[in-house]
Amino acid sequence: MVNDYPLDKYFDQWKNGLTPSQQLWGKVELDRENGMEVIILPHEKYKFLDKIGNFFNIQHLDQQWRALLIKKDIDIIYAPFAAATTKFLLLLKFLGLINTPIIAVIHYPLLGSNSNKKVVRLLGKRLMKGFDRMLFISHNIERDNIKAFSLAPHEYEKRFVHLNWGAETAFYDSKTAEDETGHEDYAISAGQTDRDFDTLIEAFRKLDLKLKIYSRPGYKPQSDDIPKNVEIFINGVTYKELLDIYKKSTMILICFKIRQESTLGITSLFDAMAMGKPAIITENTYIDIDVEKEGIGYWVAEGDVQGWVSKIQNLIDNPSLCKQMGQNAKALQIKTYNMNNFGDRLEKVFIELYNGKEK
Repeated sequence: MVNDYPLDKYFDQWKNGLTPSQQLWGKVELDRENGMEVIILPHEKYKFLDKIGNFFNIQHLDQQWRALLIKKDIDIIYAPFAAATTKFLLLLKFLGLINTPIIAVIHYPLLGSNSNKKVVRLLGKRLMKGFDRMLFISHNIERDNIKAFSLAPHEYEKRFVHLNWGAETAFYDSKTAEDETGHEDYAISAGQTDRDFDTLIEAFRKLDLKLKIYSRPGYKPQSDDIPKNVEIFINGVTYKELLDIYKKSTMILICFKIRQESTLGITSLFDAMAMGKPAIITENTYIDIDVEKEGIGYWVAEGDVQGWVSKIQNLIDNPSLCKQMGQNAKALQIKTYNMNNFGDRLEKVFIELYNGKEK
């Protein structure tokens, strides 16, 4: 595995019961299968290589180089975040210098797909073919890439694979007991990437409910006038501490600004589902789960303060609906969006590629 955040650190945390396995993108689940071993390289070793790579806009050159050093001992390179960790490898495949199969999870539009220049799109399409399997957790991102590169069916039907990602159910089980011990009446919003806590702060000026915000260190709200019912925490919490906070909450709010096409917000949505809590989330067509159709929460348009007020107030006024949405969310997570299902499907992709079988 090559990745843009330290999987070795996350694996140690998982072994110590501090973080769920979805952060490891199938490492835990694949290792349980007979005859499979997933190798995580140390995240950083030769920092000077990363400095060289960054100069040429090739991130994580160090990891990619070390993957090449052991390529005779491995069957497949797996990249959960392909855009940041495979440019050098794809270039070598393009030049015919390596032929090691690469499986990559695609979270964003592919390199060159958004360019107005035909030559750039052609190069992006050619580099894309260096991926032997491309895994999508969003149907719309998959469709957008097919359209952007004008791909014919024979170019993507075998190469593109859709999988349902999800949470590690067992990790959350101890936090989702039916008792109401310690329950408090508040909403929680947590996260770092492109979060829009300022919109929530404005919404809670009009609501009789507490809001707890857990943000990145250094976050400063736009307003100096923070309502008394809003608490902001910037010192950080562990995953297990966050789950304790989720458990005591009434609802989970996932508010963000979309800066590029991605599944932004999906990790927090899985947390809410696994905790059995209703979720109110900024509209994102790149998330496959329709929270309103599934009866697990509400969508709100980006930046729509009054929309947040309305949806939150509706759950405040309807405790039974709030509880039912939480139950629906947990049931859907157990049935479909979990790491056991993801691992089973991922294993089949690896085995089919290794055996050279057609899908």
